[in-house]
Amino acid sequence: MRKAFRTKNGKISAKMPEKPINTECEGNLKMDIMFPKQGRKKKRKRHRASILHAKDGMCYLCMRLNQDCRTNKTLHEHHVYGGANRAISEAEGFKVYLCLAHHIDGPEAVHNNQKNMRLIQEDCQKAYEKTHTRQQFMELVGRNYLEGDGESYGH
Repeated sequence: MRKAFRTKNGKISAKMPEKPINTECEGNLKMDIMFPKQGRKKKRKRHRASILHAKDGMCYLCMRLNQDCRTNKTLHEHHVYGGANRAISEAEGFKVYLCLAHHIDGPEAVHNNQKNMRLIQEDCQKAYEKTHTRQQFMELVGRNYLEGDGESYGH
């Protein structure tokens, strides 16, 4: 089986080129390609469902604070442990669905009200500890939200 190679001027030759061929890529960067490398696949992230409640159209804080079980058209997904723990929250299901008033806008919104944020964090830890140990939670998140001292795991 004979292989054909493209030369610099675009013609096809049966000989393998001695030097790599310069090709232009996006952004006018030049690359030397003799044998192109295989692209690496990204590790697929897990997107687990919430461990606190189902995505059924009801706001978690409306149900928890006001016993209001009406459905909302628009719900925002809120990661309970954000920042550096956002990826862990997504992978483990540490998220709740909130209406706009309880997520971003208003005085009871978790991004404006530390008391409501802590309430969700405590509920999430309790739900996780139904199937796991406190030590596993501490290794995962690095902080205990159930006790008043707010102990941290040695990171």
